[in-house]
Amino acid sequence: MAEPTKTDKSKAKEGGAAQDWKKVLYTDERVKKWAKGEMSLAELDGISGPEMLEMAVTGFAMYEQGRYREAKIIFEGLAALDPKESYYRTALGAVYLAQDKLDQAAAEFDTAVRLNAKDIAALVNRGEVRLRKGELLEAAEDFKSAVDLDPENKDPLSLRARALAAAALETLQQRGFTNGEGDATGKKSRKPPRK
Repeated sequence: MAEPTKTDKSKAKEGGAAQDWKKVLYTDERVKKWAKGEMSLAELDGISGPEMLEMAVTGFAMYEQGRYREAKIIFEGLAALDPKESYYRTALGAVYLAQDKLDQAAAEFDTAVRLNAKDIAALVNRGEVRLRKGELLEAAEDFKSAVDLDPENKDPLSLRARALAAAALETLQQRGFTNGEGDATGKKSRKPPRK
């Protein structure tokens, strides 16, 4: 029988170290904290913030390249690892929006806004989804919320919100749902709609 090689010995040591590390990570106390929502899966697994950021950057690159399947997988994984981080839900919603999967996109943006009511990207994107679904008043509310979060008009997303809000308002006016002065009441105005 042959003697184990140096490589075989180092592999055995690595396997033992991994097992020891799992014992440290997955103690009953840590697993219970995770189960109660007091700790994210990323924290439980010992995944660092920089590692999560690197994965998010990769996911965003996939999104920008139109590689939506890969981006979706990355952001679903990140959302599972840290379900309290709104950015991952916003990014996942953006992937669905790019694929015209409006219901899935809306659900992700809803979750993102629940997690962080000041997430301008989630508000603007959810507003766009609502606009595309014909939910004009709800879209206008999202755009207004996004604009209100950036009163100095520094965030490019709030500029987009302003443009989309103007489009939504014009559509509401054409349908006769405003008083002509930007008041979207949801009630028919006395003025007839423009032709």
